[in-house]
Amino acid sequence: MNNNKAMNRRAFLAASALGAGLGLLPRPLAASAQAASRPNIILFLVDDMGWQDTSVPFWREETLFNRHYRTPNMERLARQGVRFTNAYAHAVCSPTRTSIMTGWSPARHHVTNWTLNPDEDTSRGWAPRDWKKQGMQPDDVSLARLLRDAGYFTIHCGKAHWGARGTPGEDPRRLGFDVNIAGHAAGAPGSYHGLQNFGNKEKGGHTAPWGVPGLEHYHGQDIDLTDALTLEAEKALEQAVALDRPFYLYMSHYTVHTPIQPHNRFHKKYVGQNYPGTDIAIPPVEAEYASMVEGMDASLGALLQKVEALGVAESTLVIFASDNGGLSAHSRGETPYGTGLNTHNKPLRAGKGSAYEGGTRVPFIAAWAEPAADNPAQKRLPIEAGAISEQPLISEDLFPTILGAGGALDAIPETHPLDGRDLRGYFQACEKETVRPLYFHYPHTWGPQGPGYEPHSAMRVGDWKIIYFYQPKRWELYNLARDIGESNDLATAEPERLAQMAGKLKRDLVAMGAQWPVDNETNEEEPMELPETLRASR
Repeated sequence: MNNNKAMNRRAFLAASALGAGLGLLPRPLAASAQAASRPNIILFLVDDMGWQDTSVPFWREETLFNRHYRTPNMERLARQGVRFTNAYAHAVCSPTRTSIMTGWSPARHHVTNWTLNPDEDTSRGWAPRDWKKQGMQPDDVSLARLLRDAGYFTIHCGKAHWGARGTPGEDPRRLGFDVNIAGHAAGAPGSYHGLQNFGNKEKGGHTAPWGVPGLEHYHGQDIDLTDALTLEAEKALEQAVALDRPFYLYMSHYTVHTPIQPHNRFHKKYVGQNYPGTDIAIPPVEAEYASMVEGMDASLGALLQKVEALGVAESTLVIFASDNGGLSAHSRGETPYGTGLNTHNKPLRAGKGSAYEGGTRVPFIAAWAEPAADNPAQKRLPIEAGAISEQPLISEDLFPTILGAGGALDAIPETHPLDGRDLRGYFQACEKETVRPLYFHYPHTWGPQGPGYEPHSAMRVGDWKIIYFYQPKRWELYNLARDIGESNDLATAEPERLAQMAGKLKRDLVAMGAQWPVDNETNEEEPMELPETLRASR
């Protein structure tokens, strides 16, 4: 890329990503100074972790869930950095993970559902005819590859779930990672227990598709998968530091995805107890789930200690997120509120796979592993300690944000449009929030029956959220500032707002190349129908 194109690209990103917010960042440094101040980056991604599955509140008040879960290392990270209370992912895992890697909305990259086999439609009903069942592949633009090309030592650890079985994309090394630890095509482990060989039938072997590969030396040992992955990640960090290269660690835990199994180091403290402040007994499955959450948090703490021991904590940026809302449609027990299914993300409605907030709103924290204002990397990217931001964000924002932190924004191909926005301008609480649309496109039937699990598209702009359900054809409208639980549908009361937002959502989805679901009875596409069209047909 010539200098003029590089400058044009930088100006475009600054203007289109955050407008005035990103413009407040320091001007790009000279190449040598920029290289010296490039941070190490840890993206700590948890699978299926709900918005309230933590002792860190991501709402205006502490909830009963916050009192139940024990996550002291998340608390530490929040004290050291900024937590975002309006952070989103997509409804299920592969779409989110592909969005992180490409900076694209699922409406554009077409990996709109979870993947497994290249010719298998994992939907349980309606789905687009030609959605990208093979998942992400080596010819796709990749965050990891761009970082590696910029000089980063790139480490994948844990759940990959990008490319389908038997395709090149199932191996993270084909997508830009120097190291792959236990990543393959499947999105869940057969077991979390080393004594069960992490789901592999034979010690030292691999049982497709659910057996976790690459951890054979832990088979037969009394160790949890989360702990084994953490130990392997620590070894990879040692390797990166020995090479004297900045590293990108994508710490992508399988936990807290099903199967819900006890993390034995933490399980006993929840057994036979009541939820704090209540007379409601913690069900056995919820005791196991809480131990998985605490085990995840212990992994975060171990990695923070490791970068400190390696002497690189001050130059290590840590971003914490989840790949979708918390599971609540099945496999769960009674909550601290005395309620059951579809209430495990309260006050949010429903959970993973749903169009409602419980399906997509997630915890999100950005912090330095060890704050030090005089560190060159921290001077270039200051993060306010203990800050809380209400700026809405979404998974695809991680692509330009991480590339920007790594000094590699100019490496994005000119032909690769960005749906994600650079968030670095919001790592200071004083930055003004930007109203921008967030898009959700899940044109599939996930499986469970319940609120919002039908094929859908949605958009949030400011306090307002609009949802379209393809089956049945229905529009809903909510004001999240007044109604975070999405209990008061304003579609009838606000017809002008509904029409304006619906028109924008459809236009923007069409511009991104969104695919419509197909009615599996008629085999006909069911494109989005605007409110006035639906009214005329009734």
